[in-house]
Amino acid sequence: MKLYVATHNAHKVREISQILPGVEIVPDDPEGIEENAPDFTGNALIKVRAIAARHPGEWCMADDSGLEVKALGGAPGVRSARYAGEPCSTPANNALLLKNLAGVADRTANFTCAVALVGPDGREHTVVGKCFGRIAEAPSGAEGFGYDPLFVPDGYDRSFAELTAEEKNAISHRGKALEKVLECIGKRRENRPCNPWLRLFRVVNLPTVPGDVLVGAAAMLAACWHVSAAGGQASPPPLAPVWWAALASVFMYMFGLADNDIVGAKTDKGRPIPDGCISLGAARVARAICIAAVMAIGVFTGLSRLPTWSVPAFLLVCSVVAYNRLKWPLLMGLARGLNVACGGLFLVSPVTLGLAALWVAYIAFVTKYSEGEEDDPARKRRVGALVGGIVYLQLAALIALALAFPHVAAIRTLLLAGAALLVLLRLFKTLFPRVSAS
Repeated sequence: MKLYVATHNAHKVREISQILPGVEIVPDDPEGIEENAPDFTGNALIKVRAIAARHPGEWCMADDSGLEVKALGGAPGVRSARYAGEPCSTPANNALLLKNLAGVADRTANFTCAVALVGPDGREHTVVGKCFGRIAEAPSGAEGFGYDPLFVPDGYDRSFAELTAEEKNAISHRGKALEKVLECIGKRRENRPCNPWLRLFRVVNLPTVPGDVLVGAAAMLAACWHVSAAGGQASPPPLAPVWWAALASVFMYMFGLADNDIVGAKTDKGRPIPDGCISLGAARVARAICIAAVMAIGVFTGLSRLPTWSVPAFLLVCSVVAYNRLKWPLLMGLARGLNVACGGLFLVSPVTLGLAALWVAYIAFVTKYSEGEEDDPARKRRVGALVGGIVYLQLAALIALALAFPHVAAIRTLLLAGAALLVLLRLFKTLFPRVSAS
């Protein structure tokens, strides 16, 4: 496909071509356009609208990028190219930046790239990519352009100008923004048609959900065995309802994810709805299907007749809906704790409640820690690891219960199912490396 790009910068054209292989990049200089917006996105829109008027029915793109230094209050910002004044001079800009940071200890900075697109139908799309790092004491490296010799990305001891093109493009602000552009222009959807839906439902995270129910069920089985051993009347319950409850928990989770993105459709960045990859109407239909699936499972399997499932399931949905609107971390923790309680099914024991409380604390912490992850890729990766870590917590609880109650064969069956979920989680992360877990 052909993509018209509003630029005359040969370095930028080369970089975009490297990041978007298979896309024909046609530079079109929006000469004479005044970039007077207060932010990167506004300037990108000014430029893309200028060239879109010349290429109706075509994909057109413009980006505006810059360096933001914390100690300088976000400067150079939108004036990055003209930081040292007119005419634009990279050596002068770099020299002024080093001068202004002389003696400053906090050299934290980030590159930001805002990309604006106009599609063949005239619709506008905007995406943003960021790369965090620090400003070096002196320039180093001969690759790249602009402030690249001074910017050292997080996790590296080399500047952008010392990285290969492949290394830089994999982590750069422009690389991250253009990855989102692929979603909008449909190139990735040609290879993986459901990708926006995989992103909406955070498919790599779904294997972490049924394990909560397995843990609750294992605690329930242990309690039933204990009552039976003490001369009570509790008999070993069947496992079939456990599998249905686990499946229902997945649909409840998917309902919560769709509802979250619908609520944040106007404010969230980088999600399928604001990116224009999934319409708001389609997301609402998906949300309705998910909750309908939960209700159908409850009715047709008899789960809805069990208060020990229907009550925590109802409270779980309420907690998720409340969290999506209030963003209180404790509500998200409560939802995952109630998911453990849903595994109680026939008998709620103190062990079940204790494990549910542990889940509440863990997920509330992860949710609180995830605040601001969209602007911090390193934190986003750590959050993804913590979310996936719930599977290991589930396995630890299942192993402990299996060792404590070796005569209950059903607990060992649940342990094997939990191990299978871990394998599935690793498989999903391998198959869908670009789908975020958070």
